[in-house]
Amino acid sequence: MRVLRRSVRRGARAQEPSVAARISKSMPWRAPVAAGLLAALALALLNGDLRVSPAAWAARLLIALAQVGLLAAFFQRTGLLRPTGLALRSPIAHSTRSVGLALACLVALLSLIGVRAASLVGHGATLTPELGFLGFAPLVAGGMLLSVLIHPLLALYVFAVLLMGVAVARELPALTLGAVGLAGWGAILAIAPMRRRTDMFWAGALLSALLIAGAFGASLGASAALTDALSSGLWGVGTGVGAVALFWLGLTLLERPFRLATPMTLMELASLEQPLLRQLRDAAPGTYFHSQQVGQLAEEAALAIGADPLLARVAGYYHDIGKLNKPDFFIENQNGVESLHARINPTLSARIIAAHVREGVELARQHRLPTAVCDIIAQHHGTSLITYFYHQAVGSGQDPVLEQHFRYEGPKPQTREAAIVMLADSVEAASRVLGDVTPARLANFVHEMIEMRRQDGQLDECNLTFRDLRLIEEAFVRVLVASRHRRIEYPNGARQDDEPVYAVHP
Repeated sequence: MRVLRRSVRRGARAQEPSVAARISKSMPWRAPVAAGLLAALALALLNGDLRVSPAAWAARLLIALAQVGLLAAFFQRTGLLRPTGLALRSPIAHSTRSVGLALACLVALLSLIGVRAASLVGHGATLTPELGFLGFAPLVAGGMLLSVLIHPLLALYVFAVLLMGVAVARELPALTLGAVGLAGWGAILAIAPMRRRTDMFWAGALLSALLIAGAFGASLGASAALTDALSSGLWGVGTGVGAVALFWLGLTLLERPFRLATPMTLMELASLEQPLLRQLRDAAPGTYFHSQQVGQLAEEAALAIGADPLLARVAGYYHDIGKLNKPDFFIENQNGVESLHARINPTLSARIIAAHVREGVELARQHRLPTAVCDIIAQHHGTSLITYFYHQAVGSGQDPVLEQHFRYEGPKPQTREAAIVMLADSVEAASRVLGDVTPARLANFVHEMIEMRRQDGQLDECNLTFRDLRLIEEAFVRVLVASRHRRIEYPNGARQDDEPVYAVHP
């Protein structure tokens, strides 16, 4: 009854429109205009000194309005913040549009505040040989954050727009603007494929090298003494180190609140010492080892078709955490004892089985798992039929009306990674009942399992192609054949034939 009341309350809340939705419906244009004006005012305040003439204030406001217009047009035309998860492989791809916009605005605002703070510390002179380019470290760090958290193209554009606003308001020399812009773009592109900590080191090294050359050249171009130029170049090293430090701090602070599936977050979740995985290992060992195998299958298949292998593997590890609530109702955890489903009717059994998806999503949200992982947990069965209990309920016949009560709630997989986890889950679970099989028979079995999901319509809403399905089949077969490797036959063995022996590797 408690679960039913929670579901009713969630349904009632879902039917009530949010405050933002009511405002946007009643005032379709006022909210964006107000947000744009506030953004323009913030940019005008941050682009330069406060004590200027009214004419300079007007010019600065026009610059800020131009910046807001350029960014708004870019967001609208490219749709980079659209949560499709198809063309945009990004940690926010599974999040709502508001999450992406809030993240982009927050990073941009903090970057400009950092530039403003550095300018105040340097008494308004952020580019002297004494201070070098250190004042632009927050802006470069913000571009690197947007590159890793959202998309490199968005980072390049936002960095250029913000830098141009500061340059026009502060009347920066063209050589200085070019040096900072080149260094920032180089760092943004270098950090984009970040998968490990060493990537951050190489991006920082490239940034420092570009800033050394830029600061040294800008100082010589301003007819500074050689010692001053060398001092400015050394400050370029400090700028690179400071930008990377700010980038790492921002990444650490933003990952959890926005529930982003960044590579570093996924690497941490892949550790088998995570509390949730340890709990699954202790309470539901059969489910735990099944999930490990699903993760390996999903990773190999994702590599084969160019999907995100790290996300697929981590989602495979966590896809069945909902079974923690009632582990004894799932056959992999029953250890040969009488099934608890023998005492209840098939309809109730199907409801218990189907509930592990919803309970897994709730558990993932409680542990603040990334949104992308939560979505795959919700989609890893799609709307597929709980076949065993359905046939137990209808006997040898078929009842289309009753069939709807024996299907998972869905939704169907929306991304390639979600579809891969669904197929890996089905193939791994069904392969447990196979006896001694040859690789050819195993390949036929994998093909039949994937074809069954396809014909049931479970792959209709993801963008897998027939070529992808063939590559996924081949990847699954490679992993399954390797895990069912040959064993040496001992003298006391009962086998009398010469067939190769395959065993499930524990």
